[in-house]
Parts: sequence; structure tokens; C-alpha cells
Amino acid sequence: HKTIGENLIRAGEHFPAESTAIHQIAICQINKFCKHGHLDKQNRLQFAFHNATAAKYALTSCNFEEARLSIDMAIELLEDHHWETHYSLSLELFEMSASVSCIHGDITKISSCVDEILTHAKSIDDSLKASSFLVKVLAASSKFQEAITKCLVILENLGE
Repeated sequence: HKTIGENLIRAGEHFPAESTAIHQIAICQINKFCKHGHLDKQNRLQFAFHNATAAKYALTSCNFEEARLSIDMAIELLEDHHWETHYSLSLELFEMSASVSCIHGDITKISSCVDEILTHAKSIDDSLKASSFLVKVLAASSKFQEAITKCLVILENLGE
């Protein structure tokens, strides 16, 4: 499955009009291998990036279940200290995960993604999306006063 997926990714480079569909098929093949195969550090990172790309494609076509599968696999493929070694990818994946979880109404998953992001965010800008999801979770849980308080703290941190 790994070889088929890698060949499809290379083939997609020669067919730009069909590259999105080819990439999605390639990721399905690669993920079948990833679930059972042993990957070295470089392959894990490479396939995490490919899954992130596949998740973006799925989101643009409103295929939220496929996006969830790609995001989850990408996160699973990240190394233990991924926030230190691949900060941008980690932030992007956890933000996408929170977004898809919001669409699915999975409050527990949103909360865990938000906690992960807020624990590792390097700046207030990097924490804004996560803070937004936190406010949505609070409001959805009828914790309106906490949501308002959180919004005021965010505004204060932004200098407003």
C-alpha cells in the first residue's frame, strides 16, 4: 500500500487537474500501510504532511469524515516532541481537528484540542483560534458568563 500511495503522489504531479483526487487515493493507500506498517522518522513526517494536505482537500469539499480520518492519522504519525520540532504543522493539525470536531459536535475532542494548543502556543496570535473554540464550547454548554469572561480576557490580552 505504501508503494502504491507513493507512486500515486508522484503521478499526481504530472496531472495537475486531477492531482487532488489522485492525492486523496494515495493517502488512503498510505494510511492502510501506516496502520500496520513500521515507518521510520522521515516517512512518518512525510506522511503526516501528506495527511494534512489531504485533510485540507477534504475540508474544501465539505467531506468532514475524510478530513477527520486524515487529521487523526497525521497527528498519530507525529513524533513525541512534535510541538518543539514541527510547531507549525502541529498547530495546523490541532486547529483543523478542533474545527472538524466543532462541526461534528464533539465537545470532548474540541476541548482536548484546545487544551493541547493553549498548552503549546508560542504567541497570543497562535492561541486565538483555540480560544475561539473554547468560547464556543462554553457557550454551547450554557456557560455564558464564563464565555463572556473568556472573551474579555482575550480582548484584554490583545490590548483592546
